[in-house]
Amino acid sequence: MQKMIRFAALALPALLLAGCAAPWAGQPAGPAATVETAAAAAPQALRVYASDALLPALEDYAAVQGVELTVLEDASQADLVALDHAPGGLTEGLDINSDSLLAAAAARAGVTEGAALPVGRSLYGYWANGAMLEALLGEGGAQALQNASWAEWSDFVETLQDWLAEPGAATVTLSGSDYALPEAKPDTLNATGVFAEPMDRTAGYTPALLAAGGERSEETLTGPLNGVYAAVALEWDNMAQGDETALFRRATLTELLSAYGAEACQSLVLIPFKCNLTEEDLSTEEYNLTGLLNYPVLADAGTLTIRAGADEAGRKAAESAVLWLYSSGDGEQALTETLGVITPWNTASDATALGAMQVEQAGTGILPGESMTQAQADALAANEESLRDSDGRTAAERRAFTRSALEALGVTEAEE
Repeated sequence: MQKMIRFAALALPALLLAGCAAPWAGQPAGPAATVETAAAAAPQALRVYASDALLPALEDYAAVQGVELTVLEDASQADLVALDHAPGGLTEGLDINSDSLLAAAAARAGVTEGAALPVGRSLYGYWANGAMLEALLGEGGAQALQNASWAEWSDFVETLQDWLAEPGAATVTLSGSDYALPEAKPDTLNATGVFAEPMDRTAGYTPALLAAGGERSEETLTGPLNGVYAAVALEWDNMAQGDETALFRRATLTELLSAYGAEACQSLVLIPFKCNLTEEDLSTEEYNLTGLLNYPVLADAGTLTIRAGADEAGRKAAESAVLWLYSSGDGEQALTETLGVITPWNTASDATALGAMQVEQAGTGILPGESMTQAQADALAANEESLRDSDGRTAAERRAFTRSALEALGVTEAEE
C-alpha cells in the first residue's frame, strides 16, 4: 500500500517527546505531481554504474521493461549513474533542464537545477532484532533503549559486551528504569559482540554534527566531533568477531534491504545513532540535546544521474529508467518497496511491518541527513576505520580524528 507522508515541521517542544518518533524538519507534502511520458517502447539495453543499495530498483526496471542491464565498474562508461552518495566529481551529469521530460521529473522531486535527481530518504541508525532485544531486556526494553541517554547507552553496550563473554546476572539502566539481563544466553543467541562493522554510508556523522553545530565551521563542529569520536570508539571497542554474530549494525534501511532481503529485515527495530554530546556542543537553538540523542535520522538514500557524455541511445535508455522510476506505479513500487525509501514526493509503503514503522516515524518528523560526495563519505569511513586497531584512547588520537573529519567535511582544521 502506498501512503502519502505529511512531515511534521520541527519545533523545540516536539524534541522533548518520548518514544521512538523522530523529528525531521520538512514541509508538508503537497499534491503529487505527475510526469507525462511518451508512449514508446523502452530501450533494450542500459549501462549503469550503481551502488549495491540502489541496484535492485534498476534490476526491477530491467525485468519489468525487458531491458538488458549491464552493470559497469567504470562510471565514465555508464549511461546512468546511481549512487548512495552525492555524485560529486565522479561523473558529469546531464543538466535536468536540457530535456522537457527530465525537467518534469525533476519538478516532481522539487529540484530546479543541477544534474542529480534524488532517489528518496531512508532511516539511518543502529538496527537490531526486536525479538532478541525483548529476550534480553524484557517488555519495553527496546523503547527504553531508543530513548536512553549517552551515559546509559554506553554503559549498556559495555555491560552487554561483558555479558556476552560471560553471561550472568546483570542490570542496566535505560531511560531511568532498571532492566535485568538474563542469567544465561537465549538458545537462539550466537552473538560474540555488540556491533557489526558499519555499512558503507557514514551519514550518521552529519545530522548530529550539523544539528548541534549549526553552521558548518571549525568552531561549531569541533565539540560535536568529539561526541562522534566517542560513539565510533565505543563501536570499535565492542565489535563482534563477524557481521553475522553481532546484535547491532549501523546502516540505512536501503543498505540492509539490499544486503539481507526484505523478509529477513521485518523484525528489525531502530535505535538512534547516539553521540556523547553536551549542552556546550550546541550552537543553535533549533535543536536540544535530548532530541539529538533520541531521534532517528532520515538520510538521503542516493541520486540518479544521466551521464552528460552518453551517446543518444544511452541517454534515451537512462532517461527511460529515470522516468519509469519517477512516473509509473511499478517504478514507485521499486522505490518504496524494493528499496524501502520514502520518495522525493513523500510517498512510502506501509505494506510490511518495517515499512509501517518507517512511515510512522517519518510522519512524526525526523532529524535531517546531509548528502555527501563519494570522496567525503570515503574519507569519513577511513577516519572511522583508523580507530579500529588503536590501543587505548588518547587525547592526541581524538584530536587526529577531529582534524580528519573536519578535512573530509571541507572545514578548516581544528587547532591543536
